[in-house]
This record gives sequence, C-alpha cells and structure tokens, in this order.
Amino acid sequence: MKKPKDGLVPSPLASRPFLSASLILAASAIAPCAFAQIVAPEPAPNLQAHMFDMGGLVTTGAVTAIGGAAGGGIVPWALIGGYTTQDQVGGTAFYTHVFLRNYQLSTYGGLFALSNRVEVSFAHQDFALGGTGGTLDGKIIGALGLPASTPDSALPHALQLNNANINQDIIGIKVRLYGNAVYDQDTLIPEISMGYEYHRNENTSFVRAIGTRPTGNEYYLAATKVWLHGLFGHYTMVTGTLDVTNAIQNGLLGFGGVGPNGPKNGYHVEPEFAVGYWINNNLVIGGEYRFMPHYQVVAPGNVPGYGPLGNALSKTSDWKDVYIAYFPVKYLSVTLAYADLGTIASEKNQNGVYLSGTASF
Repeated sequence: MKKPKDGLVPSPLASRPFLSASLILAASAIAPCAFAQIVAPEPAPNLQAHMFDMGGLVTTGAVTAIGGAAGGGIVPWALIGGYTTQDQVGGTAFYTHVFLRNYQLSTYGGLFALSNRVEVSFAHQDFALGGTGGTLDGKIIGALGLPASTPDSALPHALQLNNANINQDIIGIKVRLYGNAVYDQDTLIPEISMGYEYHRNENTSFVRAIGTRPTGNEYYLAATKVWLHGLFGHYTMVTGTLDVTNAIQNGLLGFGGVGPNGPKNGYHVEPEFAVGYWINNNLVIGGEYRFMPHYQVVAPGNVPGYGPLGNALSKTSDWKDVYIAYFPVKYLSVTLAYADLGTIASEKNQNGVYLSGTASF
C-alpha cells in the first residue's frame, strides 16, 4: 500500500496493516522463548468478547439514513452498519431531526449487524405539520367548493390536519452480496448490497382519503467504492443506488396513486447518488442526490379527477443534501447537513437543517 503524501494525516484504514505486520513479526521472534517457559495450558480465548468487539475501522460503518439503513442522510449505501467483521455481531442506534421551512421530521431507530454481511433495521418517523396543517385544511375546503369561512372542524376527521402528525414505521434488511468497499483496493469492483424496506403509514384514514395506500415495499441495489488514495491523496467514496419504489414523499403521503381508471400501484425505478471526502481521520464531507417518483393523488370528492388539491399534493421534488459527519470516537458520529426537499404537500422550498447522531456498539 502506498505511503500517504507528505502533510496528510495518516488514517487508521491505511496505518493498521503496518501495525498488524509489526506485531506478527514481533510475535514470531519471541514465540520460541515463550513456548519454552510455558508451565500451564494457555487459557481458552474469550470468544464472547471477540464476538461483540467492533473490529471494523473507524468511519467504515457509515452514518444512518432516515429510513434506518446505514448510509448518508437520505441515501442508503452498500456499507453494512456498525463495525462488525467476520464472526462478529453489533449494531447502532440513531436519532435524526430535520428542521424544514414549514414542517419538522424526527426519526429514531437502530439496526443489528451480523458479520459485516447482513443488517436488519427499524425506524420510526414523525412528520409534524404544525400550523401548516391548517393551511392545507383551507386548501381542502377550497377544493371541495365549500365557503372560505367553513371551519376546519367541518371537514372529515381524517382531513383535519391543523397541528397533526403523520407517522410511519420502516423495517428494513440489507445483505452484502459482493466485495468490500475498503479492503478491495486492487480492483475497481465496488461493494454491492441489496436491500428491502417495508413501510407502514399509521395515518390510514388520511392516506386513503387522498387516494393512496398506507403500506408499501421498497427495494434497492447499492454499490459503494472507497479509494484510500483518492482525490488529493485523501479517502474518497462514491455510492450509486437504484431504488424501486411506489412511495410518495418516502411514504409520508402513502404509496401508489390514482389514474383515470382507478388506483395505480406501479413501481418507479429511481437513481440515487452519494459522495464522501475524508478531510482527516474523523471528519467526512459530502453530498447526496435522490430522485423521487411522481404519483398523482386525488382530492376528496373528485370522482375520478384531479382537483386543485390533488394536483398540489402530487407535486414531488428530488431530495438533495450536503453534509459533514464528525466521528469524535469510534462508537459515535454526529452529522450536520443542509437538506433541500423541494415541494412537500403543496408547500414549496422545504429546505433546512438536518441533524443526526449515531451510536455504535
């Protein structure tokens, strides 16, 4: 492995192989003498301690996407979460809060990782409409042709959105199929993983009222490659993901949509991209871009047809962010990002601060 350029901070990813080699040579030299002085059998290795060790190298467990999988903020990567290596188990726990112009999104959950091969994740999302829910109620009243003076309480209970929260649970599994993003430096083939997420929106009455379904499935194929001697001699990461989904706003507005002849459940294939650049051993900067599917939802009372509210709710923008992730110690990371989620539920320019913390064990 090449020696890092002068002036760069040596990374543990590069330095530990030399440390390991030195230890092996030292052990080889003293082994004969040590063997001659053994007077009792060597104690059995502590397999339990080894099983729960975090054998992976710092930063290689990624952070946590809002769906619970290891990745960036909005895109799952091929990396398996935590720091497990072969024959080890571990996991992570995380909390994320996104402060948007009109809404707030909080997410918490965790994942279990096995042998750097499989991860099983869970995430709960809470999307707070706040006072913007009252604005949406006003648009619903207009779409139904009711007088502007009609109170929100006159709407069906499912459509009374003032200060309402939209919640969903996400259960996911990811399997590493091939390669290792960090250690396979002698090939351009990336680490490749396949993932599945099951979404369940808890606001069943609301999503059905706007013409969508409360549950949905999401499938993705992710490829991640890390170059230890990348741009300007620093570690550089690139991820490409193909997402097969029928989620509207990641499932917060339900799944599928409607067409002239009734409900449509077809899936869209959407690409996603992420890049990362290591400033030093503990600091990573980067960005992500996630293409979002477009589905038509219908305003209540239109049979069939796309009323003004339906058209407004159906507007979906691509998601993007720029982030900085700090790993003060191996078992903790903090991510700060600027997220631009575009139009959500008829409200434009939904951008703001993304803050997330992930603990590994």
